[in-house]
Parts: sequence; C-alpha cells; structure tokens
Amino acid sequence: MKLSTVLLFTTLVTTSALAFKPHVTHYQLSINGLKIAEEVRTLHQLEDGYFYTANAQTSGLAALIKDYSIAASSTFRINGSGVDSNNYQIMEQEGKQITKSHTIDINSNSSIVTSTLTKMQPKILTWKTGKGNITDPLNIFLALSYDLKNSPNQVLFSYQIADGNSIEQQDFKKFENQEISIQGKTYSAIKIERINHQGDNIQAYFLSEFQYLPILIQQTKKGRQYIYEITDLNLSNVTGLQVTL
Repeated sequence: MKLSTVLLFTTLVTTSALAFKPHVTHYQLSINGLKIAEEVRTLHQLEDGYFYTANAQTSGLAALIKDYSIAASSTFRINGSGVDSNNYQIMEQEGKQITKSHTIDINSNSSIVTSTLTKMQPKILTWKTGKGNITDPLNIFLALSYDLKNSPNQVLFSYQIADGNSIEQQDFKKFENQEISIQGKTYSAIKIERINHQGDNIQAYFLSEFQYLPILIQQTKKGRQYIYEITDLNLSNVTGLQVTL
C-alpha cells in the first residue's frame, strides 16, 4: 500500500519572523472512506531556517494487512520569494525492509538539484532547474501556507518541486472560502486546487487562524479518493521547540 501516492521581504531575519512557528500536527489518511494510516508532522526552527519531518504509519485494520511506514524530512529557508528547499529525504519501509530511499541536495542559487548516494540510489544524479525557489513534496503545502499569509491578494501560485526522480512545475489556484467540517466543528477555510494536472486532482483547505496550515487535503487519482484530515489543532504543546543541526 503506497502512502506516497497521497502526498508540497527585506532580510532573512525579517522574513523568518513573519513565517512559521514551530509546531506538531497530526493527520489521518483514508482511502475511499477506509482509515489506513496516521501521520505526525513536526516543524523545528533552526538558526537560519527550518527542519520539517513527517512520519506516517499504517494503522487499524490496514496495519494488520501490511506494516508500512514512511519517514521524510525537509530542510528549507525563507527568502524574499518564499519557501526554498536545501535538502529533502524520504524512506519507505515495509516491515523491516526498506523499499524506497531518496536523498537530494537543492541549490536554487545555481539552479541545481543533486542526489546523494544511498543503498537504493547507487548513482549520483543531477537535475537542472529553472530560476527561482525550489520546493519538495514535503514542504510544498508550507510554501502555499506562507504565500497565502504574505500575499493575500494572489490567486495563482506556481512552484518547482524536486522529489529525487524529477523536477516538476505545479500550478495552484485559490478559490473563495468554503465551510469545512473537522471533528464536528465547522471552519471557513481557504480552498486551493491544483490546476493543469489532468487525472490527478488535489484540493487543499487552509485555516488563517491555524498559521494558514492545511486542515484537509483531498486527492482523486485513478478512481480512488484520498482524504488527508488534520486531527489535532492545538499548537500549545510545541512552544519553544527549537533545534540546531
């Protein structure tokens, strides 16, 4: 069961102050109405940027069928154009066997993405990107969160996304707020939809009162509906969370 199918001003000091607070969020993943996995995402603040991690694990009946987990991390900074990745790693594991492992270093200044050696990635690969910031599959929704907060009148968003296999440009559009029910409560959320990407539709809903983070992500792919729903809206337990790498 591939969980990876679901799942992106003046100075650096000034922009970072306007960016993100460290936090921990919990999500529940379901496919066609069946809950299959839980994920925890944690954002750490570094001296000059952020370190973002995600750990997903099959749960409930799905865990009885297959013990599957994904661990991913992203190191990124905030500049005048928003979120800019430095490093992205992902490892997928079935039981005790690693089924996928990618690590890439990202340099938007030179428009280069380079893979690093792993057991499942025995060759160093290099990709040339377009000019501008580069995001990755883990921080792409943080990039949207940042832009929604700091560019409230912007409607169209475009990102270069590096995932260790290719570089892809993805485009998103903002729509009018919609009421979304989460855990029995109704919220007025900003709707974002990926466009110009036939056969793989993604809709995401962001809350301004929750650091503009996504509370619900819906994806329709190959006849299946994936729903990624937040289960914890409390930021109080992550105050002062900071690390140095």
